[in-house]
Amino acid sequence: MYPTPGAPPKLRILVTAFGAFPGAPSNPTLSIIARLGKSRRAALFDVEIVTRALPVVYAGALIRLARLIGDIQPDAIVHLGLAGRRKAMSVESRALNRLGPLRQDAARQTPESNRIRPGGRDALKARWPAVRLATVLKGAGAGAQLSIDAGDYVCNQTLYLSLELSGVPTGFIHIPRPRPRRPEWRMGAAAHLPTLAQMTGAVEAAALAMAAHARRTSRLRAQCGSNIVHGS
Repeated sequence: MYPTPGAPPKLRILVTAFGAFPGAPSNPTLSIIARLGKSRRAALFDVEIVTRALPVVYAGALIRLARLIGDIQPDAIVHLGLAGRRKAMSVESRALNRLGPLRQDAARQTPESNRIRPGGRDALKARWPAVRLATVLKGAGAGAQLSIDAGDYVCNQTLYLSLELSGVPTGFIHIPRPRPRRPEWRMGAAAHLPTLAQMTGAVEAAALAMAAHARRTSRLRAQCGSNIVHGS
């Protein structure tokens, strides 16, 4: 089937999740991308959501991400990570050039340096409309908040390196642990937590919002280029 003349080109959005790590023998972000892979909603908006799982390992992160981005050639990137102590989905607005020197990864290794990129910038801004994304997550039925601290673990490392490697819209969403299914939790302390289904729907909505943002950004760049060519 050929694309409809004048239809917007299909955009490819990369959504990543992480595997297990010390303190989290199971990672709900993997369940989210598994559910996303079965959804057909994105196709209605000429969007392809490509999902990948990443290991929670410091070593080789730069090469791993460079290969992933190079192979998929995404138009936008949404990374997902677990922040078990948070109570709502957190839209990260920046990555800091730091790593916790004592924090072990899934391979039980600590980072070689407390800097992700020695000599690099202290902070990099996430390349996405953070406030808009938080609103989208809330509108999808999941609590959301803005965050200026992506931590000092592999999540923060992944966001920082991705912002260095790619010029496309890129950001990170930390999720809380999902609300347990057991009935006894319904009135307990975890009752306010979003369900896995709610967070999956919210991530899908965020990916579609990122696609719309990528389209607008691409259109503006094209217009600017055309204006330069025509001397305006």
